Amino acid sequence: MNLMRIKRLLTQKRIMLGIIGIVTGALLLTSCGVSQETVDTKDREIASLRAQLASSQQDAKYWTQLSTIFMPVELRSMTDHKAFMTPGGLIVALHFDDMDLSKAQNLNWMAIGVPGKYSRQDQERIETLYGKGFTHFHDLMADTHGGKAGGDGVWFMHVAVRGFAAPWGSLKPGVDEKFMPTPAPDVP
Repeated sequence: MNLMRIKRLLTQKRIMLGIIGIVTGALLLTSCGVSQETVDTKDREIASLRAQLASSQQDAKYWTQLSTIFMPVELRSMTDHKAFMTPGGLIVALHFDDMDLSKAQNLNWMAIGVPGKYSRQDQERIETLYGKGFTHFHDLMADTHGGKAGGDGVWFMHVAVRGFAAPWGSLKPGVDEKFMPTPAPDVP
């Protein structure tokens, strides 16, 4: 064989091997690669996560705005609460499912506290004004449930925000008229 012919055959072999390599690489990439459907699914998942993050950031902004205008109420007996006092003395509280808020998984109640006296008459007055469900009195100064007859404090209404089992029974969303009652004394 002459040298030119051998070079031509080697060149043709190299070209054929190159083409086979390219075709093999393309086949491997498409067979081991990700389908367009998978890419589209992942893109939708990323878009959904971005929307959730944006919503959480908006909620955090609202919470920051809300909590900066009210004075925090922090009591040892209410560590499972995030409570705030309005300028007029009303208390708004979120009551969670764990005394250690860092371990809380759920919000159980939203509580409204109205300043008053620890007496049956004042409890009735508040329930006449704002509706039934102000079952729990808290003396904020002494940090106790109930208190001294006729003493100052706050009457709380707790509104269950979800269905769950409380120590006094199964709850549905709505006013919890059985929440930790502190029977008020009759004060003339």
